[in-house]
Amino acid sequence: MESSYTIQEGELLLNNSRHNKLTVYFMLFVRFLKLLMLILTFSITIGLTYAIFRKCITTAVLTSCIPLGSIFATFGSAVISVLSLYCNKQSQFFQENLSALHEQVPEMSAWKRWPFLKRYNREIIGLWKHNYYTLKNPQITFKSDNRRLSVALPTCAADFYDLPIFIGIMKMLFFYKDFLTTVFRSKNSGQPKDVFIFHCILMIYRNIIRYKTGTFLMLIGSEFVLASIIFSFFYPFVSRFVQTAATYF
Repeated sequence: MESSYTIQEGELLLNNSRHNKLTVYFMLFVRFLKLLMLILTFSITIGLTYAIFRKCITTAVLTSCIPLGSIFATFGSAVISVLSLYCNKQSQFFQENLSALHEQVPEMSAWKRWPFLKRYNREIIGLWKHNYYTLKNPQITFKSDNRRLSVALPTCAADFYDLPIFIGIMKMLFFYKDFLTTVFRSKNSGQPKDVFIFHCILMIYRNIIRYKTGTFLMLIGSEFVLASIIFSFFYPFVSRFVQTAATYF
């Protein structure tokens, strides 16, 4: 019985090619950009919180600042709590779908990435010498009459952030119609299982996107809580500093 998919196992590859070396340095640059984005989002949060404090507080004293900061902190904590439950639920769904996939596809080994391994990394082997490595997750290739689609199978939370999740799910959605047509054109009674496998992987990707969205909103909520605590106690000093700086610029 021929299936509409093939599986390639995951592996850690030694790859000292020039292309892979450039990829490693590019990923280091991407990590630096993520740090800059974190600083940018926190700066925007600080600016927005300051604007609200300046609008609502006419006298910059602690008795006025602390109640407003408490409102911000309480609201932010509530949002974080709700989103934390949502993210935990999506993480649980991810694990359940992944377990179901392994049970339904006997030929797929229980390969799991070590979370501490980077997708692209290097190891020192001597003075000014490095070995460069590439981590590849298991790949599932779906076949239609005219096309093939290969998608990586996430195995742990570390894969949520260094696999092309958004690109992968878009490719699956565009490929779905061709794949469904090919599967049901076959008279093989075992083929509908292939559709369920496709749906299972699609749901895994959706769980990851929902999880990442929730964690991003949790990050914004945490920044607002931190900003509210800062302005609750230091708004008078910040206000005087901003007014003094404004006189010079």
